[in-house]
Amino acid sequence: MLEKLVKKLGQELDMEDIITSSANHQYTLPFIDNIQVEVIETEHSFFFKGVIGPCPKVKPEPLIQKIMESNLFGVGTRNAIIGLIQDENVLTLSQELDYNSSYKDFKDKLEDFVTVIDFWRKEIVNK
Repeated sequence: MLEKLVKKLGQELDMEDIITSSANHQYTLPFIDNIQVEVIETEHSFFFKGVIGPCPKVKPEPLIQKIMESNLFGVGTRNAIIGLIQDENVLTLSQELDYNSSYKDFKDKLEDFVTVIDFWRKEIVNK
């Protein structure tokens, strides 16, 4: 199922040659500004995963509080979730989609996901 969605997206956005895949139903979609989204198919859903960037080392508390509020209400994340890879001090974004999502829903959610990564990257720079 995911393969069909990714293939259609690649054709529509003329990026078929730059999408990479693994044998485990996992695809990497590269976008502008070095944004890469991993799309993973599981038995009952699809997952989007992406890296926002390093968490600020100096006074990270205001940003962390803003992230926690955004995660709680889903407003600043468009219902995705910001997480922290603590070992690497890296902020990530992830979102689960229903397995039966239409192509339009898949594409719209992916567009929102990329927009959210871009937004939070700018927030980090401004902190």
